[in-house]
Amino acid sequence: MIIDYLKYSEKILLFILFILIGSACSNTAEKEINADKINEINYADTINFVGHWLNEGAREDFVRNIARVYEFENQNIKVNLKFPEEIYYDPNDRQSNEKHTARVINEGLTNWDILRINGEYQEVTEILDDPDWAKKHLVDFSQIEEFQKGTIPELLTEEAKAKWNGIIPGPYTEGQYWAVWTNKKVAEKVGIEVKQFGMTFDDFEDYLKAVHQYNQNNPDDYIIPIYESYVWETTMSIAINLYASLLDNREEFISETITEKRLQAWGKTLEAIESIAKYQPINPKWRETEWSGTHNMMVNGECLFYVNGSWMYNIWEGINSKKVLNCMPCEYPSFKPHVTYPAAYQVTWGVPKNAPNKEEAIKFLLEMNKPNIAEMWSRYTKCPTGIKGNLSNAILGGDQFEEFARYVQDHFGTNTYRYYETNSWVLNDKHTGTPIYFREVIEGKMTAGEAMTALRSSIGR
Repeated sequence: MIIDYLKYSEKILLFILFILIGSACSNTAEKEINADKINEINYADTINFVGHWLNEGAREDFVRNIARVYEFENQNIKVNLKFPEEIYYDPNDRQSNEKHTARVINEGLTNWDILRINGEYQEVTEILDDPDWAKKHLVDFSQIEEFQKGTIPELLTEEAKAKWNGIIPGPYTEGQYWAVWTNKKVAEKVGIEVKQFGMTFDDFEDYLKAVHQYNQNNPDDYIIPIYESYVWETTMSIAINLYASLLDNREEFISETITEKRLQAWGKTLEAIESIAKYQPINPKWRETEWSGTHNMMVNGECLFYVNGSWMYNIWEGINSKKVLNCMPCEYPSFKPHVTYPAAYQVTWGVPKNAPNKEEAIKFLLEMNKPNIAEMWSRYTKCPTGIKGNLSNAILGGDQFEEFARYVQDHFGTNTYRYYETNSWVLNDKHTGTPIYFREVIEGKMTAGEAMTALRSSIGR
């Protein structure tokens, strides 16, 4: 069992010694391994593993330690861990990973035993135009008793399996909660105190008004009110959550039926967005902003708000472990109490049915689906996990990050949805390409009334 011996003091020194030796050797060894020639590695059994979270602080440590300890406990096994950034990933192409998965499926042949699939069923489905791709090509872990025992029950339901069109292709290692992050030092400079929970739209507008006034008074010390990048647009999620708070329940929010109530709710949301547009809430250079080179702006105190997932804790921790303590995840602002919240448990890795070392890869992922791994994950990342832990998801609420995760878990449970940038939250999947005019209104290019007139005309309502 992975890292069970860490619980016993007499083996701690042995583990540390192993890590130190492994670390000393790994730099030289990895330079000699060409990621494009992975079959040349001389081990009786090699698990070729596409990892995740390179340069993301303790998340990277989590993956590397899992691989090292598995090798230690299985002396005949080599875990050839390579990160997407070492193989195929383009930081300025948000679909790099989905394209790689689609390419593997299209080619019908892979050298990789474990793929990073990262909850991207829908994205790969669109590339392949095949909703059955996962069922056809990935191992279904939902049929494995050991997996069932190690997974929280709400993620074993038919509804959960439907997200992968009838299967579960691997452990739900990563849980994620979206947040409107704020920098507490920046808030103090501006003269405000941002609420971590229970933020109303009026509160949010006051915060933006304050930072706008600060920028007017201090033109040489410009603070970005809300960070945005054209590579990964996330600001619209604020409007989507305001809109959702005007509806009665999650089912109405995710409905495919365009109703008058939903249209009116979006109209009211755009009116609110219009009211904050005068404070120039988004960096005017956002269309030129590359995400990969600017995601440090929050931890460096260059912006007041940054909209993204709970994983940002580890990214910023990797940049500056002290300054990350200034970054606080906050509940999205709302008109009324939230009826649902953007959060998800996602399958991070899957095993192709035609993987060269499929059986050993399955064993490896099953070892990752254990209580000690759940607790290790939560300590390292301050995020929830779908793996059963000996504690309640191992989130104790000891700091602002854990408090946020505990709050979302307690208040919403599985009454959540997986956020992604799409117009279908307001309309439906048939109208994904129909403009809903959030961007035009927040940039002051349209009024809410003009936007709703155009929207209604485009859908015949």
